[in-house]
Amino acid sequence: MAQQREEMAKELAENIMTLARNTLMVHLRFMDRAISHLTLTCDGEIPFATDGRALYYEPWTVLQRYQAEPNAVNRDMMHALLHCVFRHWFVGQDIDRARWDAACDAAVECAISDLHSPVLQSQREVNQLMTLEMLRREVGTMTAERIYRWLDEQDYDEDDLYRLRRELKADEHGLWYGGLDPDAERQQDVDDLEQMWQDVSRRMQTELETMRQEAAGVLVQNLRSLNRAKHDYTAFLRRFGVRGEVVRLSDEEFDNNYYTYGLSLYGNVPLIEPLEYREQKRIRDFVIAIDTSGSVKGDVVQSFIQHTHDILSRQENFFTKVNMHIIQCDDQVREDVHITGREEFQAYIKTMQIKGLGQTDFRPVFARVEELIRRRELTDLRGLLYFTDGLGTFPEKKPPYDTAFIIHTDDYHEVQVPPWAMHMVLTEDEILDSRFSNA
Repeated sequence: MAQQREEMAKELAENIMTLARNTLMVHLRFMDRAISHLTLTCDGEIPFATDGRALYYEPWTVLQRYQAEPNAVNRDMMHALLHCVFRHWFVGQDIDRARWDAACDAAVECAISDLHSPVLQSQREVNQLMTLEMLRREVGTMTAERIYRWLDEQDYDEDDLYRLRRELKADEHGLWYGGLDPDAERQQDVDDLEQMWQDVSRRMQTELETMRQEAAGVLVQNLRSLNRAKHDYTAFLRRFGVRGEVVRLSDEEFDNNYYTYGLSLYGNVPLIEPLEYREQKRIRDFVIAIDTSGSVKGDVVQSFIQHTHDILSRQENFFTKVNMHIIQCDDQVREDVHITGREEFQAYIKTMQIKGLGQTDFRPVFARVEELIRRRELTDLRGLLYFTDGLGTFPEKKPPYDTAFIIHTDDYHEVQVPPWAMHMVLTEDEILDSRFSNA
């Protein structure tokens, strides 16, 4: 009798899971590719979980959830699918699991609620409303990485994290943390799985952007965050190097055979002296402009300046003496600091204060640079680096020097920069991350 009851429960749960899968495919067509890559697998021990290959479910858990609220199973399945699409379980072993679990659940639940789909509405959405509103207010863009960083800054103990996650949780995450395996064959399988979900998420992003699904704002933000190209700021900055003469042995232009032959023949007289000079790309005259309008955060600006300093101060990039101007500007120039060496640069960073916080207009900086060139305070200007959120008035004409706008944005949308300017998009996470400068 008991066995028959278990078999009946298993059959009913399978039907409910199949119904949920078909419901999502009909009402959320952009999810069809993701759904097709996840095998529904009945498991007697795991209540509800995914490892990126299968969606495991325990029959009685599914029956209880469906009996209480049919849409709850739809939402649970969508929850697990988005963990896969966002590749939440491709994380390192040193991550704080409790905070990462909470951050991932918050990100997917926020994305689900943002869809406003009738087939996904459940009591859980109502119960978590205050929690998600608090996180939106504190974090801004609701990606798991940003939420995790915010949680990492809070003095939350295990009980606090449990209460936070209680209304957000839909599945177990224990299967996530066995992904990194020293076995090469196993690791190749993991790499292939990650590549598969990366392809799924990129196609989903394309479909959503093509359909212009405004209701999928949080979902699209997460996809753009995942799929955006990651840039090497160090290499980007080196493009602003100028050619200068550096006193150093030039191995490329020195023939060691003739040199040693002369020493052996004449004692201490070499036939050819080594060339002491070599041309190398170094930063010499340079301008860093900082957009200090109200939309730019002070800690982000200071982190960017610090990282830029770390890159410039490396021996192969920086002259002993420099001629640099750091200009703060919102809709007018608020400060212009002249830097001639590393010590001055470091002193400026330690005492730096953000000035302005008005509207954004890039033109005053270019006017100031033009004035500095005219007064011959900048005689060998290679480039101007402008750190901004990109929302301002650009000059109409190209200046007679290279210009790059470093765009700070977490909206993951394309910023319209004049064709004559280079640009690079960095998120707040990348700027605040200690690895940002590749030091």
